[in-house]
Amino acid sequence: MSKSKNKVPLKTKIIVILVPLSIGLFSASFVKYKVVMPLSIPNGYMEPTLKQGSTAYFTKWFRKSQIGIGDVVLVTSPLDPNSYFIARIVGKPGDSIAVQKRMVFRNGTVLDPNLFPEPTTQSIALIPQGKTEHDDMKEVTVPEKIFFLLADNREIGVDSRTLGPIQESQIIAVLW
Repeated sequence: MSKSKNKVPLKTKIIVILVPLSIGLFSASFVKYKVVMPLSIPNGYMEPTLKQGSTAYFTKWFRKSQIGIGDVVLVTSPLDPNSYFIARIVGKPGDSIAVQKRMVFRNGTVLDPNLFPEPTTQSIALIPQGKTEHDDMKEVTVPEKIFFLLADNREIGVDSRTLGPIQESQIIAVLW
């Protein structure tokens, strides 16, 4: 007596394999390009928070109305739309921001110094021309739909002091 085997058609086998594979590939691509964005840190502007050469994960799913003081954001540069920089939000629309002797003042009150972690080494290898070790800044008022950003490593970092306040539309992602 021979047993009869139920043969599964090739078309069914292909569908059973390709449908879950396609769904998985689509989901992974969606998460990578629309939700979470891994980014290799190219410089020391945000040290010690984000170390040069490490990987940080930014989320693109956020509401601009929920961005708060102290959030680290990824922003398109106002000088070159093809380049990006990372900085910390210290001023929202309507705020007055000033920097004096490494202290950041928001609306006349000193921001919590823990917001800006100090580097473990105090030796600054190179201070760019035009900047000082303390790099003081006169008070500015942040306009509507604009944010004021500062790099944690302000002696070498590029931020709103050199590029000006950043438009809300230039914020791409928030550190996860």
